[in-house]
Amino acid sequence: MNSVQAQTNNAPVNTLVSDSYLDALINSLQDPIESACYLTAIIEAEEPEPELLSLALNDVSKALDQTGASTQSLEAILQKQGTEAIHSLADWLKGLGLKLTVTVDAAEVQLEDPDQDLEELEIAA
Repeated sequence: MNSVQAQTNNAPVNTLVSDSYLDALINSLQDPIESACYLTAIIEAEEPEPELLSLALNDVSKALDQTGASTQSLEAILQKQGTEAIHSLADWLKGLGLKLTVTVDAAEVQLEDPDQDLEELEIAA
């Protein structure tokens, strides 16, 4: 069993997570589409917990980085501020075969043409 530190009511809590769960998670994240969806879900959470993004990025790194080199650079990226952090994260993700993008929020868009596909409005960063 592994211990994972989470945060509940602003107090750190150590939670035991079975090795088989972690193995299954890392195995599923070897699919880049799964990794992208996993990170998107963490980023778009309504009440985000900052620690979860770091854990999710580490999980994706374990799954997609065959050399193991990206974990060290991730720690440095997470210490950066502002645009430097964003550009560094985008480069880090690119190294794993992923891309940082900005898209139109479907809830905020009123399409003039209801048949228009929202993907046509996507803007890649």
